[in-house]
Amino acid sequence: MKKLNLLTALLLSSIPLLGMDDINSFVKKAYEKNYELKSLQASLDVAKQQISVASNLKNPTLTFGATDIWLSDIGKRDKEPMQAYYLGLSQIFPLTNKLDTKTNIAKNDLMISKYKLEDKKLEFKSQITLFLYNIALLQERIILYTKIEKNLKTLEDLLTELFKYNKVSQTKILNVQVLQNDIKIKKIELYNLLQTQTLKLEKITYSKYESANISLDFEQKNNHIDFSNHPKLKNLKEMIKKFNNIAKLEKQKKNSDLKVSLTYFKRDSKYEDYVNLGFAMPLSVYKTEDINSRKAKFKTIELKNSLKDLESNFSNKIKILNTNINSSQKTYKLIKNKVLPKLNELQKTLENYNSFSKVDSSALIKNLNEIIKYELKALKEKEKYFTSVAKLQYFIKENR
Repeated sequence: MKKLNLLTALLLSSIPLLGMDDINSFVKKAYEKNYELKSLQASLDVAKQQISVASNLKNPTLTFGATDIWLSDIGKRDKEPMQAYYLGLSQIFPLTNKLDTKTNIAKNDLMISKYKLEDKKLEFKSQITLFLYNIALLQERIILYTKIEKNLKTLEDLLTELFKYNKVSQTKILNVQVLQNDIKIKKIELYNLLQTQTLKLEKITYSKYESANISLDFEQKNNHIDFSNHPKLKNLKEMIKKFNNIAKLEKQKKNSDLKVSLTYFKRDSKYEDYVNLGFAMPLSVYKTEDINSRKAKFKTIELKNSLKDLESNFSNKIKILNTNINSSQKTYKLIKNKVLPKLNELQKTLENYNSFSKVDSSALIKNLNEIIKYELKALKEKEKYFTSVAKLQYFIKENR
């Protein structure tokens, strides 16, 4: 046990320790520093500005110039009544509530940007939780392998002693040594996984990982999750509203805008000045607006189907994750409370024979392999449990 404690201490000094920060602090760092989130926030600010622009009339047009310029005498402006300088102003006025509809579309875009940001935050929260659980579980797995290494060394020493009395073959010792090396190789792989998980976490949080206070205790989870207000669903609902508004706008465009023009003509003093007042509007004769309106309606049908599909997928994924949680919890407790205690008790019995003649080396190795198998299986169930818990975080909307 002293050797095990020393090995454990050395191990824990070489990997990131569980300690100071909790999951929420890492999530907060990502929200503050992640550039993808900052980009989405910037698009939200752009969408806010678009609302005020959407309600504005088009800019008026200013025109000026001269009429009837004689090329033979450009400077003469009194030869005939049509010669004049003019200044004109034209403005387009919508004949329907197009500006209100455009404003509503801009508001739809604002909400879509908002829901995209919220969805990405939930996605990052789930990923961060998963990385932190993975780091803690990898640490636990490394400690387990260190314990297995110690047990294998104890078994090797026992078999070596038995070999002196011709009670076991050298093959048994070699098999144990091969297993020891296999465990060392697996530990190298685990250290590599630990490093990559840490780097992935740092990529999202833009912060150096030092420690985390992560509990790996099984908890009673609330299996019911109301995902009706999930931002990804609300995003699709807002897009449906947007395309309904686009269809409405296209219909309104059939009643074309009215262009009003007022032009003042300044003539020579012997002629009276005058103004021109004009009205113009394009004619909707090619049914382009009707086609665009139908296209927008078809898009809403597509989005409604996507919404139903996404709701079904969400419901199915949550059920699968909850099933994994419940199954892993039961399996883990069964292995830890029932299977492993009996195997460990059997191992002690096999190791504590007073007479070498009663030692069954094959049974020793076989039982130790069973212990290792179930220890790893228990840890695998734990990993499945916390992976499912982390993935469920995506479906839990934050109340902020």
